[in-house]
Formats: sequence, structure tokens, C-alpha cells
Amino acid sequence: MKFSALFITLFFSTLLSAQVVSTIPIFPHADDSVTIIFDATKGNGALTDVPPPIFAHTGVVTNNSASFTSWVNVQGNWGTYDEEVLMTEIGVNLYKIKYHLRDFYGVDAEDTIFRMGFVFRNTDGSIVGREADGSDIFVEVYDAGLNVSIISPSYDPYLVELGESIPISAAATFVDSMFLFINDVLITSVEDSSIDYNFLTTEYGEGVIRIKAKSGAEIKEDTAYYFVRPPVTVEALPTDLHQGINYVNDNTVTLVLYAPLKEYVFAVNTFHNWKVSADNYMKVDPDMATFWITISGLTAGEEYAYQYLIDGNLWVADPLAEKILDPNADSGIPISVYPENLEYPAGVSTGIVSVFQTAQPEYDWMVPEFTPPAVEDLVIYELLVRDFASVRSYQTLIDTINYLKTLGVNAIELMPIMEFENNDSWGYNPSFFIALDKYYGTRTKFKEFVDICHQNGIAVLLDIAMNHAFGQCPLVRMWWDPALNAPSAESPYFNTVAKHDYNVGYDFNHESEATKNFRDRVFTYWLNEYNVDGYRFDLSKGFTQNNTLGDVGAWGAYDASRIAIWKNIYDTLIATEEDAILILEHFADNTEEKELANYGFLLWGNMNYNYGEAAMGWGNAGGNSSLFWASYVSRGWDNPHAVVYMESHDEERLMYKNETYGNSTIPDYNCKDQNIALARMEQAATFLFTIPGPKMIWMFGELGYDYSIDFGCRVCAKPVRWDYFSDPNRYRLYTIYAALANLKTTYDVFGTDDFTLSVTGPLKRINLNDDAMNVTVLGNFQVTADAVLPNFQHTGWWYEYFTGDSINISTTTDGINMAPGEYRLYTDVRLTTPDIPQSVFDGIATTENGITIYPNPASDIVHIEIETIYTADAQLELYDLTGKLMYVSNNVNLQNGVTGFDVDVKILGLQSGMYITKIIAQGKIYTAKLVVE
Repeated sequence: MKFSALFITLFFSTLLSAQVVSTIPIFPHADDSVTIIFDATKGNGALTDVPPPIFAHTGVVTNNSASFTSWVNVQGNWGTYDEEVLMTEIGVNLYKIKYHLRDFYGVDAEDTIFRMGFVFRNTDGSIVGREADGSDIFVEVYDAGLNVSIISPSYDPYLVELGESIPISAAATFVDSMFLFINDVLITSVEDSSIDYNFLTTEYGEGVIRIKAKSGAEIKEDTAYYFVRPPVTVEALPTDLHQGINYVNDNTVTLVLYAPLKEYVFAVNTFHNWKVSADNYMKVDPDMATFWITISGLTAGEEYAYQYLIDGNLWVADPLAEKILDPNADSGIPISVYPENLEYPAGVSTGIVSVFQTAQPEYDWMVPEFTPPAVEDLVIYELLVRDFASVRSYQTLIDTINYLKTLGVNAIELMPIMEFENNDSWGYNPSFFIALDKYYGTRTKFKEFVDICHQNGIAVLLDIAMNHAFGQCPLVRMWWDPALNAPSAESPYFNTVAKHDYNVGYDFNHESEATKNFRDRVFTYWLNEYNVDGYRFDLSKGFTQNNTLGDVGAWGAYDASRIAIWKNIYDTLIATEEDAILILEHFADNTEEKELANYGFLLWGNMNYNYGEAAMGWGNAGGNSSLFWASYVSRGWDNPHAVVYMESHDEERLMYKNETYGNSTIPDYNCKDQNIALARMEQAATFLFTIPGPKMIWMFGELGYDYSIDFGCRVCAKPVRWDYFSDPNRYRLYTIYAALANLKTTYDVFGTDDFTLSVTGPLKRINLNDDAMNVTVLGNFQVTADAVLPNFQHTGWWYEYFTGDSINISTTTDGINMAPGEYRLYTDVRLTTPDIPQSVFDGIATTENGITIYPNPASDIVHIEIETIYTADAQLELYDLTGKLMYVSNNVNLQNGVTGFDVDVKILGLQSGMYITKIIAQGKIYTAKLVVE
């Protein structure tokens, strides 16, 4: 997006700097040298009394900028001692830097510089000086010739009490005379380049200060606004209203902000032309903390942007906004993912703004009431939308739902989708807790995704991080101590210093009434508004006011106050949705976890290390590969509430471990070999799914995803490898996962409470007992052959599930010889043998008549080749994973040898997902998998 000088002029006529930065000359232009003077006490004041060195970090907004606030030609290397942007100390908390503007920024002569952008930092960048609202600091760059600027008042709008004087000063260049108008009345004029005047206020309300500068026939103006603030009206908030946005009817909204210790608040908005006025001056409840205003006359269905102006110097978005506009991040959201976004009110606002909209279209739920799976049957798929596909959107999830359904997933756990800082993120840096982050799509599209999941029997769980918030969050910014660079002691929401060592961001005070009310609103909102089925609560062990800083062990010890907090949350949410699935990432003392599990919570059970040691072939009798703790019974719990997993977003990928650290001491059986590593993942999965209790898999573990968690960096985007699905050995692993998930969710025995485990050593066994069917699972996790004692429940016939083989045993304890990495799952009732491709140990099924597809994945033209030893007419068919025929062609002519032809999947209108390609000729059927992006 490009923007014009007219737009920039509009901005600078309506929004003045808070004088964090001043310049010499007052009107710098692109071909001048300029001195930048930074007052560390102004703006957010974060660098006040911070000892030098202080560095500028700066860029310019030009005709090449992507948006009104986008810097280009950025100068400064963040987090380093950089001589190029080192500032000179010229006084207490005052610093300067001088440079030739166009040369310093390296801007071509033909390009126009509209403004300079700044933040200032200490050496490592841990302390940053910004505007008071947390936004970047901008300084106008002027054209040569006549210019005029109001220097004081330095805030626009300037808020005063009745009877106070407004100090007015302005300067101009190349000027003959200057004129001061107040409310269109000429007050004074001078034949000079500056004008000064003290204006005494005599009545309440808004006013306009206008300075006109004249040079010959040329005239330029600058304008500022003031508001003489009347006393705040004290009036009780209607009892049926809540904090945040309340839609009264299609044309009326009531906004409610909880802001204790604040004197007054304006709800400035686009309906009121973004002007501070009596129309948006908020009332206060008799509690003197809850501010509210009703705005009528709105256009039904229209979106309006708004911000709160608090005590005349702090602009924040609504902490309970359902949608926000971010002038920095929104430009990175593809229009195809979030079409028709409301335009940011550039020129009249800075920073994040909130949005309300009356008469929003109602979503027509196909499944208005959904009953999630029983907790003991849960097969949860943890998923980060950003890294799931190249198109990062809820639509992509909708298009690939059959992949997950076929896998046997019955719950999807999304990493945080609440508004987080920036776009490229895991999401654990939250700022607006009930606003859906726009990076992945619209509110309607997310509801459609939830609805589609429910239609397919899949619950939707949200990962939510309410241990903390980050600096963009209005609740942080409203009570901020710049000297501490932390929430102030007055904050009703946050601790000034975190209570535990693992905190990130700013630590919520979980025992304050303000926090309790806020979190209850957040937690119930997503259940009600989006029909989600529950939560995974990030860093749940941090929900305590018990101070354990410096003692991680004490943090994990039994904490009665933390238990009380979580029981209160549980009661609130179960009263809202009785079937809600509530999962804690707790990792505390087992006595505490048991109490919470017995109360109804599920808790994450991290078995990454143990399953990893087993899969890598390092298991020994010492127990490093013991799977004992994967059982809720082993933990002494009364209920199957341990959500056990081998991998999660936070743990290293097991295939990476196998290929990097696997046991390679036996040349003929090297666990680092990809085929062997994949086979051992099959074995590990078999011993995950068959231990009773809920299970979770991390996305693409079912395909043996083998990029390290630290690839790029821990939280960096990882390569999307849908092509793994076309790899025969990886696809086999997928089918093993699917077969195990099907067993778990179909047969009661896999949820039995009558079972025994022998899983501490490398020769492992699971025995499951049930009246309808018994199961015995065996595995040799060594790298050499050995006999595993089965301890069958009885003599007679037993059936191996994966192969369909059967054995008739006369004794239950005779050892069964098993190859390294071999696993078997026996039942005493014959089950249908799953359709699983040939084992990696038996060789990959390839013939002279194999199909080759490339590129795969494909987004438009795909080339298909087949090799035959005959000439014949053939038929090409494409099926989705449900078996639906998507395309058929009878115009394939096979030649003796290799025949190739092209198909345009874009023209066919195929959605993103997996498809089966079939070529039928001379009574033979050849198949291959095609991935469409």
C-alpha cells in the first residue's frame, strides 16, 4: 500500500507528538542535517535514570513503506553496542544524535521521506523507550519552504480543568505573519516566526486551536484540539451488563471498562469522528472503578473502531475486545485469509484499537449441541495452525479434516489462537484474551471449523495462557511503573515481581478479585461464543500467589492455595458447560495432581524422555525407558485423567532423536536408519495407545516428523512436509496410528481398569482384561533379538491384530522370540485385520508398474507417470479420503514403457488435502497418494 503526502498532512494536522523527541531544526527536511534530542523521562519513561549508553533504533516512512507506520531503511543492530546509533548524553535523561537525514538512512534522491520513526534502547534491548501508549515515536519530515507547527499544547487533545490556562506556542519557517484562532475567533497575530499565548478556559467542552502562517500568497495551517473536562457523572452501572462490549440492540452498544484508581475515561471512536467530546465521556459507577457509556444511533452491522483515553495520557484498546486492529501486524495477514478487514483509523490513532459491531450475522450451527468423547477415550491431536500447512488458516484445517478423522483423532487441541503479539508465534504471548487472532482467519470461519469438527465427532480444545500477559495487553499498560519496567504496585491484575521462576511476560495475581472476574469472563466466553469443548491451561502450576522465586522445587510442592484456585475455576466452567474437558499443564507434586484429577481435571503426562529412550534403543533394566508412569494407576490416581504423550509442542520430536541419537552399536540394526527409526515409532505408538487413559499426539508425529524442535529456533516456523504422507514407510506409520486409535475408541478393553504392566525394562508387556475381550501387547525394545514373556490370560487361540496371524498356546508363560524393534498385539477375539502397507522390514512394495507423481504436494499442474509392459486404454480416477470420487478421465492411453500425462488440480477445484490416485487398465488397479495444497 502506498500513501500520499495529502494523507501525511492530514495526520500531522490532527495528531501531535508528545515531545518525547525534539529536533534541531524544528522543521527538518530530507536534505538537511538534523539533531535528534530524546527525553528519556517522556513517553513511557522506561529509560528514565537508566545509565548510558543509550542507542537509537530508527527508520523512515517513505513512499515505499507498506503502511503508515512501517519503517524502511532501518538503522541500528538491535541488542548490540552499535556506534552508528549511539547517542550522546547532554544532560540528565537527555540524549542526542546528529546526522544528515537522507544520507544516514540511505534514501534515494527520488524517494519522498514523510517521517522518521524511533524507539530507544539500552545496550541489550531489554529496556525500550517508546510513546506513552507503547507505540513507536514518529517525527515529521517537512518540505522546504513555508511550514508551521503547534509546539504547545504538546498533546492532542489537550485536556484541562475549567479555569486552567492553555499555554499555546507555535513556530513557522519562511513566514511573513502568524495568526492564532480559537474556535474560529482571531485571538492574536504577529509578524514573526513564532507565536505564544496563554488562553484561559471559561467553559466546559471541546475547542479548536488553529494557527495560520502566511508567506506572500501562500498559507499553511496547523490545528490542535482541547477539551475542558467537566466532573465525571456518577451513575450505577445497570446490573445486567458486564465488562467489555454489551450489545443493547442493533443500533446501541454499552462499553464497560474496569479501571480502579483512574480519574476519568473517554471512549473515543469512529462514530464520533475520533474526537474527544462529551459524547464519549464515560460515566463511573459508585464503586468509582467501573466506567461505562452507552452509544446510540449506530448503523446496524457496521464495524466501529474505538480506544479508551484514560486520564488524558494513556490510549488503550478494550482489554475485552472481541476484535482488534493492529497497525503493525495486520499488514502481514493475507487478504485471502482475512478478507475485508476494517481499515485502521490511520491519521487519528496510534497503537492497537478495538472494534465493536452491532447486528453481527448469527452463525447457523449444524451441531448446536455436541457431546465430546469420554475422557478415557480421548485421542487428542495437538496442532499449531502456523506450521500445519503452507496456507495458515482455519480453512486449511477444514479442508484437511478427513486426514485427522481417518487418523482416528477425536479431539483437536489448538495452540493459542487468542490475539497474541505479532503474527509469527506459538501464541503464548497473549495480549487480548477474547479476541480471535486474525492471522488464521475470521470469527465465522473459526466457528465453521468447530462446527465441521463436531460434525465429524471431533472435539475442539483451546490451549490458553492465562498465567501471564505481555506488554501489549491493556491490563498491563493501564497500571505500569516505568521505573521498574513492570506492572505497578497499584495494578489490580498483576504482580510487580513474578511469584515463580518459570514465568514469562507479566505474572497475573491469581488471587485478586479483578483477575478472578476477568479470567471467568475469558474462560466462559470461548465455551459460549465458539462452542469449543474445553481447554488446555498453559503453565497451570503458575496459578499461585505462593512466592517460590529461586526455588523451583518449592514451586512444584503441594500448594493448597493453588488447588483452591483451580477448583474454583473448575466449578465455574462446569457450571457453564458440564461436559467441558479441562486439562492442566501442571507437573506438580503427585499428591496435588491426584487431588486435582479426582476433582475432575485432566493433567498432561509428559513421557517424552522415557518413550524416547525406548524408541532410540537405549532402554535398560535401570528404568530409563520405563513406561510405568504412563498409567494413571501407577500414579495412584482413582480416574484415568493423565493425558499421556510421547511428543508435544514443548518436547523434542522422537524421530529426530532416533535419527540423531539412536543406538547404532549393532551394524545390521542401526536405530538411526530412517526405516528402522520409523518402525520403532510404530512400536512406541503401540505402547502408547494401549495403556488405558486419554492420549495426545503432536502433529505429524504420525508421519515420523524429524525436524528438531530447535530447527531455526525453538519457536520458529518449521518446514511443512505434507509430502511425508506420500512416503510409503511414513504412510505406514500413519496407518498404524490410525489402527491403534480405532482400537482405543472402539473396544471397551482399552479403557479397562483391570490391567497389568511390565514396562520398566526393554522387554515390555501390557495385559488388558475385560469380559468381552482380553489383550496382550508385547514389544522387544532392544537392538538384539530376545524372548518376551507374554503372560497370556489363558491358553487357547490368540490373534495378532496387525498381521492377522493366530497362535494356539498351551502354556501362558512360554517366551515368544521377537526381533529387535518387533511388537505384537494379541487379542483373544479375532478382529478385522487393518489395512496396513507392507512392513519396512519386508521391503517397500514397488513393481514395474508403479506410479510416480510430481510435484507432490501440488497446487496446480501435477505430472503423473506409470510404467507398464503393455499398451492399453486406461481410466484415471481421483478419490478423497472418504472414498468420494472427485475426478474421472477415460482418455489415458498407456504405452509400453513409461507413460506420462498432466492434471491441473486447480481447474478441478480440489481443496487442500490428501487424495488417492487410481489408474485402471487391463483389470489391474494402480494407486498412489496425491497431496493438494
